[in-house]
Order: sequence, then structure tokens, then C-alpha cells
Amino acid sequence: MLPAPAAAGWTLLRMSNSLRLLVVVLFGAALTAQTTVWVPCSADNTLYESATGALSNGSGPSLFVGRAGNGLLRRAVLRFDVAAQVPAGAAIVAAGLTVRAVQSSDPTPLPVTGHRLLQAWGEGGSVATSGNGGAGAPAAANDATWLHAFSPSAFWNQAGGDFAAAPSFVLAMPAVGTVSAAPTAAAVADVQAWLDTPAQNHGWLLLADESVSGATARRLDSRESTGVRPFLAVTYVLPGQAGLWGEGCPVGSGRFDLVLVGAPVGGQTMHHVHFGGPPGSVGVFYFALGLEPGGVLLQPDCRLYLPLAQGWVPGNLFVLDGTGTGSSSWTHGTSYPGLYFTTQSAALDGSALGFALSNAGVAVLQ
Repeated sequence: MLPAPAAAGWTLLRMSNSLRLLVVVLFGAALTAQTTVWVPCSADNTLYESATGALSNGSGPSLFVGRAGNGLLRRAVLRFDVAAQVPAGAAIVAAGLTVRAVQSSDPTPLPVTGHRLLQAWGEGGSVATSGNGGAGAPAAANDATWLHAFSPSAFWNQAGGDFAAAPSFVLAMPAVGTVSAAPTAAAVADVQAWLDTPAQNHGWLLLADESVSGATARRLDSRESTGVRPFLAVTYVLPGQAGLWGEGCPVGSGRFDLVLVGAPVGGQTMHHVHFGGPPGSVGVFYFALGLEPGGVLLQPDCRLYLPLAQGWVPGNLFVLDGTGTGSSSWTHGTSYPGLYFTTQSAALDGSALGFALSNAGVAVLQ
């Protein structure tokens, strides 16, 4: 049985210029058209645990998450206007939040989970100054508080915010420093939904491990800060575009690289071009209708990017020459416009797995 997905920083495949030139000479233009944008935070606030729901920090330069020194909890809420930065109809490949911790009650690393919010909430004009903002300020009109989605009259269904129980991602929050969430399929699903139905974009709530009884609170830069403001990195492809994701397994001193050449357009031919694979081997590529952005770790530095929960369709066989180079091709059908698919190649080798995996290709049919 394969292990659970491991946390992995996202790294787009980088090919040398000479390798790109070789692909262009042999097969025409290599289509690596995925786009990454950095979406700024459009609203944020802190929910300060309070029996009266009187505290907020809508326009302050800090966010708080964790348990304060007085034993009361802090939760941060953030929203990102994805539809303003990503074209409609795009397929989200990966999405990850970045924040910066600037002060801590405890030097121990703190697990912080991000949960999809289920209700709209507000960012008012309150600015907390006491204790660097940790004590909160009187809530202003439309501020989110521990009890209110919009102060003073619109309430959460649950005190402390309405959010999905299952986390979309985890931040290994340091005492001080910048941290980015590893890409997850759940975060991708959230951001895709926010793009497709912007009215349901309520953002995420950051929740520390609240089972810890001691002071754990972190102070983070907010969107009003002069430091590192929260942002969301989003990678996407549009219909008729293809891109590359992740890294292939090590083979010798290099990696098993896949390049997609040609446009994913119905009736047109696309090529799988392979480099650095097991010399003199044979392999096959597979299709799936999803992606595990962090990958499933099969052995050190070797990841499966096709989702385990879905069936895979095998493509054509290919042969690798003495340098580990080879290619195969297929022609797209015309019946599935808008279909988002991923592909990854496997070639036989002498490793413990018995095969090496390439990086992944991602595309949307047009």
C-alpha cells in the first residue's frame, strides 16, 4: 500500500535552455503554458475569544492565531479575490498560502490548519494597539468577532466562526518567519470553487492546535502591515494550454523528465518527450482527471502525482534509447472540451520500486 501524501514544497520543473532548444528542433514549440499569479489578501481579521463578541482588529497591521497568555483563543480569517486575478474557465493546478509570523508566545513550532469558511464575514475599521494588537479593540461596524460575522447584528452559527471541519492545508508555523503551505488537493478544490462561484468565496480560517493549554499565540503580518502581507500563490492552465508540474524521480545523476509538446486541442496530436530516463528501458504514460500537487512519496525524492482515488487510463508504450531519451504521441478526441487531465510516465528500471516516474504534465482540452 502506498504511503499517504507527504508535505512537499511546490517546484515547477526547470529545463536547461539547451534541452528546450532540442525539443523545439525535434518537435516544434514546447507548450509549457501554466501561469502562476500571486493573489493579495483582500480582507482579513482576528476573532478574539470573548463572551460578548466585543473585540476585533479589522484594520490593524496584525493577525493573531493560537492561545494568548490570558488563556483565550485567537483565530485569523483571510479572504483572497481569486476571480480578479485568475481568468474564468481556468483549471487550478496548485494553490498555497504564505504568511509571516513576527512575534510568538512560544518558540516551539505550532501546527496551524487552514479551514474553508462557510459564511461571509466583515473587515471593519477597528485597530487594536494594546499589546501589539493582541488584546483586540472595540469592534467597529461590520467587523467580524468571535460571535459576529458582521458586528453588531449578524452572527456566526457557531461562536468562533463557521468553517469546514476538515482542514484544507497545514502551516508549520515558526516562532518568527515566513511560512508557505505545501500544495494540497483540498486547497486546489477551494480555490477552484472560489474562481467558479465568487459569491461563495469566504476565504479560510487559520486554527492553531487549541488542545495545547499554554500560551501559543502567533502575531502575523496582516494585509495592512508594512511587512510580508499574506498572499495566495495560484498556478493554473487555460483551455488549449498544457504545462508541467513537479519533478521526476532521480535516475543516475539526473532526473526523469517529461515535456508535453503540442496543443491539447481536439483532433490535434500531442507528444510526450522524455529525457534522462532509465537508459535502454521501456515505459508507458498514464492519464488521470486530477492531480496530487504535493505528490505521493513512493521512495526518497520520487513522487506519484496522479491521484490514488481515481482510475488511470494507460497511453502508448515508448522506448528509451541509451541516453534515456524517447517519445510517444497521441491524438486528442473532439468530444471533451474543457476536460482537465494530468499525465505521468513510468519506465522500468533497477530501483527498489522497479520503475522510475517522470514529472507530471497538466492540460485542459479545447
